[in-house]
Amino acid sequence: MENNNKSLLSKFHRLLIWLSNRQLYKRIVNHFNDYPYIWILLFLLLITAYAISPINWGLANWIIKIVLLLFMVLLMLKPMNAVFGLIGSTGSIRLFFANFICITTIFAVIYQYGIFKNAGITYDINQPHIDYSIFADNSNKTEMKISGKQDSLFFKHHQDSITFEETIIHMTRDTLHYQRINFMQVWQSSVLTTLTQDPADLFTIASVYNASAESKNSLLDKQKSELFEWILIVHIIISWIFLGVFISLLYSKFCYES
Repeated sequence: MENNNKSLLSKFHRLLIWLSNRQLYKRIVNHFNDYPYIWILLFLLLITAYAISPINWGLANWIIKIVLLLFMVLLMLKPMNAVFGLIGSTGSIRLFFANFICITTIFAVIYQYGIFKNAGITYDINQPHIDYSIFADNSNKTEMKISGKQDSLFFKHHQDSITFEETIIHMTRDTLHYQRINFMQVWQSSVLTTLTQDPADLFTIASVYNASAESKNSLLDKQKSELFEWILIVHIIISWIFLGVFISLLYSKFCYES
């Protein structure tokens, strides 16, 4: 076992030496050193969603809101620093795509572990509903079923000073099949949102709180839906920046290299 550990450390050390001699690695390190603010905020979001949210949702909720506010302040005070931090200042399309993949994956991890970790979605009602805590006690399951519920409605009628009361019993909903929201779904929706500057279908559903649908914790559903929408706004702002810069990079390449 000890020899295996030494072998792994040796391979990791050789990998670091190899990376240190690569031009792309140097560019990425210099990029982080020159424009650290936006990356600090993104990684703070990532750490909060991944580490703090499962332990203390209330604290994570406030930290994420503060970080989102700081991001908006950064865009107002140092817009070009934020833009260069997202896409680089060298005009390298390779670095642009590296940042694109990195930032999209960061948002996917934030969504998955901060919002959708225990969530399930059902399409068995008119407006699809996400229950954000339905798999909290069933972490190994990928599907849950909730049976229908009967409600009693009472109507009173007045006729000739006589009151008639009737009771109508009906099914408010059928059996609901909740499917777990996995990371691949979230990552694909994150990529699609970044490419189109428009929320993917899953994200559109998640940003609307369906108060009429029952869940284990309606307050948590409402809080997570609202927080998700704020994160999504920042995500779409970043996707606008990516689109504008990509068009600019292509135009520059065609003009000066053709």
